[in-house]
Amino acid sequence: MPNAGKAVKLYAKGAPVGVEDGAVVGFLVEPARAAEWLVTREDQGFRLTAKGTEDTIVAEGTDRAPAVVRPDDSPASVWRLQRVDADGATTVTSLADLRDGTYLIDRNGLALGRDLFEDRSLLPKRVFVRTDDREPFWRIEIID
Repeated sequence: MPNAGKAVKLYAKGAPVGVEDGAVVGFLVEPARAAEWLVTREDQGFRLTAKGTEDTIVAEGTDRAPAVVRPDDSPASVWRLQRVDADGATTVTSLADLRDGTYLIDRNGLALGRDLFEDRSLLPKRVFVRTDDREPFWRIEIID
């Protein structure tokens, strides 16, 4: 990795997040399949890379679409992290400010999250860029 980062676990709507067939998904019943992620600081935000790989979470455009995971060092894989607490949302500007808690993750105002309405199966749930969820909260757990 080009710069040091923090190892984390990501949770979307409470489900641990990992990768399946090149897509970002929440695992409802198989949490062991979730990935550990390396959060690194970039010029305009943070890159989220599956630990041990070069695969980052990428927005392939500005339309609503499933988030993908692939090697990418373009601005399409740089995300803004905003910590959410009782006082509202605060943009994180350094790795030192990243800690366990609730976050919004977006790129150019396009929120990353699971669907507001999902099928009721226990299959992995896709994560979307420009989600339709009005409160696309993530939990970030620091693991190192």
